[in-house]
Amino acid sequence: MNKTTLLRVFLFAFLALFSQILFAWNHSVELGYGHSHDPNDTKHYNSGVLLSGDIVPLLRNDWTFWSITGSLGRWYSTAPHNKNLTSVAASIALRFYPFLIANQYPSYFLASFGPAYITARQFGVNKQAENVTIQSNLGVGVEFNYIDVNLRLSHFSNGSMSKPNNGYNVLYLLSIGYLF
Repeated sequence: MNKTTLLRVFLFAFLALFSQILFAWNHSVELGYGHSHDPNDTKHYNSGVLLSGDIVPLLRNDWTFWSITGSLGRWYSTAPHNKNLTSVAASIALRFYPFLIANQYPSYFLASFGPAYITARQFGVNKQAENVTIQSNLGVGVEFNYIDVNLRLSHFSNGSMSKPNNGYNVLYLLSIGYLF
């Protein structure tokens, strides 16, 4: 088999295996920063950086995209004590696409929910009973070809399964990501 034939076979196999990736994205990686008042104590602010992404695509149709996402967050508080926290989470996420902007850019509503591990039970004035908690996100976004921009609320709480349950929030989390 000559080099040209081998190259054609390789190219055909590559396109056959990865053609879905060439025409639609199934994965993402996003980096976001957020800053807002702590809703439980308005004298202080919560802020942080969140690295997240769609890891496992579950279901896609014209209106929705379901996936399993993962995230790693580093959070800060201006409260005098318990200023830092790291979180690791896995979630089920839904993107709902109601319309296109300028007839070409999909806009979406985002919701995700899943278990998280937090490195400390107290963050600022907010206390959790356990280090295992629930991370929830709600937001809106727009996809510009392979670039994703979204604004979301990130919330951590134990869902009142145990006391104390002073959930904490970062209300204005702006993320920019790459879709692939």
